[in-house]
Amino acid sequence: MSRDSDSSIQHLAVVVIGRNEGERLRRCLNSVASLKLPPGIHHAATVYVDSNSTDNSLEVARSLGAHIIALPTGPWTAARGRNIGWRAALELHPIDWVLFLDGDTVLDPEFLPAACSQAIPESSIASVFGLRIESHPQQSIYTWVLALDWLQDSHQHAHFGGDVLLRVSALLASDGYDDSLIAGEDPELSHRIGTLGWRHLQLDRLMTTHDLAILRFSQYWSRLLRSGYAYADVAERFRHTPERFWYGDSRRNVLRGSFWLVSLVASLAFAISFALLHLPARAIASIGLWLAIFSAASMRSAWRYRRRSDSRITLFLYGIHSQFQQIPLLFGQLNWFFDHLRSRHRTLIEYK
Repeated sequence: MSRDSDSSIQHLAVVVIGRNEGERLRRCLNSVASLKLPPGIHHAATVYVDSNSTDNSLEVARSLGAHIIALPTGPWTAARGRNIGWRAALELHPIDWVLFLDGDTVLDPEFLPAACSQAIPESSIASVFGLRIESHPQQSIYTWVLALDWLQDSHQHAHFGGDVLLRVSALLASDGYDDSLIAGEDPELSHRIGTLGWRHLQLDRLMTTHDLAILRFSQYWSRLLRSGYAYADVAERFRHTPERFWYGDSRRNVLRGSFWLVSLVASLAFAISFALLHLPARAIASIGLWLAIFSAASMRSAWRYRRRSDSRITLFLYGIHSQFQQIPLLFGQLNWFFDHLRSRHRTLIEYK
């Protein structure tokens, strides 16, 4: 399947993508500069692909010695940036592995030795990835809650995310990421690689720390809107395949999101009607009933994810998030649906 196991020296390239990451990018590239490599691994190149940044990201990358690619035109998707990065690295040097990192992450120095020791002898392993944690979870209520998204059980991670060590032969066999996806490109690629017979390996150890930098509700909403758009986009692509990848998740969100949205609107409509009829007790009861149902569902989610935190407050907030997020996810799917009807495809939904 690969020439990697026959090579005495394995060549590694690091591809970092970013857009307006500034000092976060500096921390990322510094962690790459100090990465530890096991014997037999050669760090051939570090490539930074910039998606039209308007801050000092290019200057930061240049000062730290990265090979820079500034994309002159859109789409400014992470998928396109990663594709251009690994293909450029392949032109610079005959590489065997690519370590992909987002510009707002910091690589743990002990990850690569552990990853390489397990992946290199097994030619069927296409990817190795570890755990991602939030670097500043107390930065805002949004990062506090979203930090728990990274803390998933290993059996839930059938697919890799943005931080991953990938075998080049698997990238070549799958033709890399799908440039047109504005999100969800990582699980989409890992699914396609898996259908080709490759395996993915998750290590139960830290790989990166991440800086979400979500400080406002508008950022939180936009991030979830983008995820919903990706749900619909990826689900449609695999709808007629045996696996129907993400199709079930997409349909469940439509049902749950619609329930919360319709029930909330109905509750508010009843409350306003009762208030106009000078029946304040019934108006309060209408809102109270919806809040009671929502709180019960949130507590159920908090119990379900209880292994992710020892804090009951954190778990309850995460439970609220797990229910409320269904609404912006639904709007994201609806955005994709209406774009699809008009034969229009978005190229970017930013949240920071």
